[in-house]
Amino acid sequence: MATKQENIDLIIKERPYVAQVIQTQLLNDIAGILYEQLAVAKDAIPDLMRKYEFFVTDDVIELTEDKLPSLPWMAMTVFNDGGSPVHVYINEYGMESVYYLNQNPTDPALGVGDTFQMDLRAPKIKKVFLVCDRGKTTSVRIFATMKEYRFHQREEVKI
Repeated sequence: MATKQENIDLIIKERPYVAQVIQTQLLNDIAGILYEQLAVAKDAIPDLMRKYEFFVTDDVIELTEDKLPSLPWMAMTVFNDGGSPVHVYINEYGMESVYYLNQNPTDPALGVGDTFQMDLRAPKIKKVFLVCDRGKTTSVRIFATMKEYRFHQREEVKI
């Protein structure tokens, strides 16, 4: 009586494509299992970042919790993709703005192609104001971080 390995060798000798078909099927099965696990893991990961795109004119855009439920944010990155500078104010419109105080106090504008990052390490970005100079327009992308993303140590369980 032939062993299992001898039978496999005989099949492969007579039909060499059989081993490739078996390997392909195994890889497809593994890919399916990994895809299902990825879907489960993706559902379990909290929604940490969001991307927003805005077309900014000379009318002030005020982003608040009413308009963007993801606010308040911990951190944000602003990209000015358009053709004009954009003025960015955080939490307050004008002199009290966090951004205004950290940048050039005479012009809190983000130039064309420039990027601005702010990380307050806590959900303290409650409002964002965007505006261009009169008659100017631009497009802006904002990537916002909404929650803490630290690793927490496992709690000790006492029995």
